[in-house]
Amino acid sequence: MRCWWSWRFRYFPVTDAAAQSTVPVLRYSPPANAIQIGTGLPDDYTFTGFNASLQIYPFRPFTGNIQQGFQATLLRDWIAPRYKEQGVSQLQFTSWPMQGADLVIVGDFLETGYVRLRKRLLIVAGDYAAIIDASSGTQQSFAALVPYLVALASSLRVEVTRAPAALTPVAGRAVAGLYQGMAVKVTVNTIGGGLYNKPALHYYLFSADGRVYRKYDFAPVAADNTELFDYDEAERIDRMNSGRYTIDGGRLIIRMQDQLPDIVTTPPSGGALTINSVTYQRQ
Repeated sequence: MRCWWSWRFRYFPVTDAAAQSTVPVLRYSPPANAIQIGTGLPDDYTFTGFNASLQIYPFRPFTGNIQQGFQATLLRDWIAPRYKEQGVSQLQFTSWPMQGADLVIVGDFLETGYVRLRKRLLIVAGDYAAIIDASSGTQQSFAALVPYLVALASSLRVEVTRAPAALTPVAGRAVAGLYQGMAVKVTVNTIGGGLYNKPALHYYLFSADGRVYRKYDFAPVAADNTELFDYDEAERIDRMNSGRYTIDGGRLIIRMQDQLPDIVTTPPSGGALTINSVTYQRQ
């Protein structure tokens, strides 16, 4: 098997590898000699014995020309804040075939500012894309990292799982409405600096046709005028708090834009909805 950095770049046309009824999932064997940091996304690994890190971002939906976007920006906006590069030099692209994927491109580059050697892999299946991002502070550490990247490349595969069922009109009408709860909000300390957590009002707004929007502190719309809310405008200006929902197998499944994993909970009952241990009441 050839490694992902050994292929000269060439164009792979994107085809529909994942049917509309399925969604792709990236499978891999965790790297040896690495410790996973935390339990959130992305999967975040740091290596013992040398200075290197690895992040694996799950598939998420995209629109537009993903190949062009990756070559233009390396999809920097998809990268977790602590790992976003300050600048890029010596950028080179290669490509690599992977079973189950429509397109795989690797960007090798030197991060300027805080100098690090970087390798970023884009995997495309249908209208979904995943990213693997590896970095190291020195040539010696990067050389030590390479065997683990080779092993990771050998284990990578794309599988598909069933997509959630479409929302029915009856289920949508049962969920629709404005829900209010009290959740923890991360707040900037403008006096002493840093961040702190504080309780704050938190709202979820659901439409009958499967749209969802969330907001802290103030309701996005009056409870008796929810049908007037402009979900398209909210998504344009506040994408990370906008999404879609459905009911599948007796579960309420919420997917905020560009964010995984999905929020999975039970549908509202008696006007109450629980999300991430917070109880929200229909207003």
